[in-house]
Amino acid sequence: MSEIRLNIDGREVTGFEGQTILEIARKYEIEIPTLCHDERVKTYGSCGVCIVEAEGSPRLLRSCSTLAADGMNIRTDTERIKNNRKTALELLLSDHTGDCRAPCTLACPAHTDCQGYVKLIAGGEYLEALKLIKDKVPLPASIGRICPHPCEEACRRELVEEPVSIAFLKQYVGDLGLEHTPEIAEPTGKSIAVIGGGAGGLTGGYFFRTRGHDGTVYEAMPKKGGMLQYGVA
Repeated sequence: MSEIRLNIDGREVTGFEGQTILEIARKYEIEIPTLCHDERVKTYGSCGVCIVEAEGSPRLLRSCSTLAADGMNIRTDTERIKNNRKTALELLLSDHTGDCRAPCTLACPAHTDCQGYVKLIAGGEYLEALKLIKDKVPLPASIGRICPHPCEEACRRELVEEPVSIAFLKQYVGDLGLEHTPEIAEPTGKSIAVIGGGAGGLTGGYFFRTRGHDGTVYEAMPKKGGMLQYGVA
């Protein structure tokens, strides 16, 4: 590839034909903000935040998708650019649907912090991952096996390759924690009765006990577990 020379914010830099303005700027640690750019996927330049000015061009250019050319004179931080970036952000926010949480968490019926415990597991922090899961789901070993995992259908990783195996990871740390005794809060002196020892009753029992309440879970069948005990083949 032929080498090209251009000027970015007063700095003489070099690149190669076929490279974008953003690629060359990053090579020289010249910061151009982006929201939608990801080197692993095809460039669309949809957010409009990475815009720059090029001398001789009446319009602003999206640096992530505009190929650099020899002799270009680029500015990345003028008032015009700042105003247009602000407008782009306002337009993005005007169509904001409130999805400030990960789509996997929003898709989960229990709204577990899928992103959080997947990251902890990746870092080998299995006990911390277990605690985070049990904040919403006290029976992860069971749920990890039978959940239809709508979280994985919503997983954004699918845009790059395939969804993260969230349900299996929940099952994995659930199995590791079968012998783990949760932390129990100081006794409150209160007592609670739960009628029905199915998954819901056991969940309720877990939460009132870990919060320091005493009590009993009543079940008509010989063993507790409900559908987990008698209905799941």
